[in-house]
Amino acid sequence: MTMKTRLLLAASLIAAAAMPASAAQYSFSFSGLGRTASGILTTTDTPFASRGQSAVTITGITGTINALAITGLNGFVGSDNLYYLTGPSFLDGSGLGFTASDGSQTSLFYQDSASSYRITTLTGGFASGTVTATSAPVTAVPEPAGWAMMIAGMALVGGVLRRRRIAVAFAPAI
Repeated sequence: MTMKTRLLLAASLIAAAAMPASAAQYSFSFSGLGRTASGILTTTDTPFASRGQSAVTITGITGTINALAITGLNGFVGSDNLYYLTGPSFLDGSGLGFTASDGSQTSLFYQDSASSYRITTLTGGFASGTVTATSAPVTAVPEPAGWAMMIAGMALVGGVLRRRRIAVAFAPAI
């Protein structure tokens, strides 16, 4: 096996091992009605059309609501758990449903007729009201393993270039 073939094989293996995860993440927060929440929404990577806008499906949630851990998604009050990439809001009228560690259920949704975010919650009783909500994409941060792989690759390329010897032959003048 030639050196070029080995390098091509090594580069292919490294490229295949360095594939990014196929999920997007968005931070969210809301406050109002005596509740404050913040966390991270994990979504599918492939957008689709929903209600004339581009949306992705929310597949996971982490965070806190009033210092209680958010334990997962649910279908509370018909929540469709869709995240909108376009349009006036990041949620629709069906919204995002989740459960907290005390068993309480909350639905955060966007009310088109009032142009505002609202929550409906069951925490020792039923409550519903307007909240202030925000969301933004989470920026990617390189992992230490990624940095190590990049440095190792540069060292490998440097080693190959250093080992390469070029023989220079001069032709006699005629």
